[in-house]
Amino acid sequence: MTPGWGFLFSDLVDLNTIIYLAEQIIAFPFDLFVSPDDQTFFSVVMHSFSDSAVLTITKLATDQAGDLFTLLRFKNRVRDLIKPEYRDAFDARLKEARFDSETKTMLAKAKDLRNHRIGHTTRDFVAGNVELFRPSISQLRDLRDALNSLLNSLAFNVEYSMLPIPYDSRVVRHHEKTDIEEILDGIAKNSFFLNMPERHPERWKHRRPNLTGDKLKSFNHYRRKFTLPEV
Repeated sequence: MTPGWGFLFSDLVDLNTIIYLAEQIIAFPFDLFVSPDDQTFFSVVMHSFSDSAVLTITKLATDQAGDLFTLLRFKNRVRDLIKPEYRDAFDARLKEARFDSETKTMLAKAKDLRNHRIGHTTRDFVAGNVELFRPSISQLRDLRDALNSLLNSLAFNVEYSMLPIPYDSRVVRHHEKTDIEEILDGIAKNSFFLNMPERHPERWKHRRPNLTGDKLKSFNHYRRKFTLPEV
C-alpha cells in the first residue's frame, strides 16, 4: 500500500459517516414528534456536520500549497510509481474519475466558504464583500461521491467499505438497529404527540385533522413500529 493511503481513507470514511448520519437525521419527521423549541440539539449537530464535511472535502481536494498532503497530490504520486507500460491504462482509469465542471465549481465554492467563514472569519466576509455558498446535503453527497470515485480508482480492484461496519448495508448486523436509529426511534416512541390518541383523546381531536397524506403515513409508520394501532 502506498504511504499515505491510510490517512486519505480515514478522512473519507469520516466524511461518508458524517453524510450518512446527516441523511438519517434529515429523513426523520421531527415536525410530527418534536416541537421547534426541542430541536436545538439536532440543529447544532447538522450545522457542525456541514462544517466538518466542507473542511474535509476542501482539505482533500482543493489545497495545493506548500507540503500539504491531498488526494490530488496522492493521485499524482501513485501515477509516478506506475510502471511505464501500465501508465496508459492507469490514465484511462483516472479519466473515469475526473472531476467534471460542476464538481470543480462546487469545490471552489466550498473552499471560499472554508476560507472566509468556517476556517476563518475574514474582514471581507464581515464587510459583506463576498457572497458565500453553503452546499446542501445533496451537493455534499455529490462531492463525496466524486472523492470516493477518485480514491477507488487508485485502489487497483480492491473494494473498501467507506462506512463503519454498523452502518454498511452490505454487512449482516447482529443488532437490528444502528445507534442513530435507536436515538431517533426513541424520540418518536417517547413523543407526546405519538401517544396523544390514547393519553389525550380530546387534544387529539384537534390535531388529527392536520395529519394528511405523507404526514399521516409517516405517523402511522411509527405507530406500527411501536405496536400502536393506526389512526
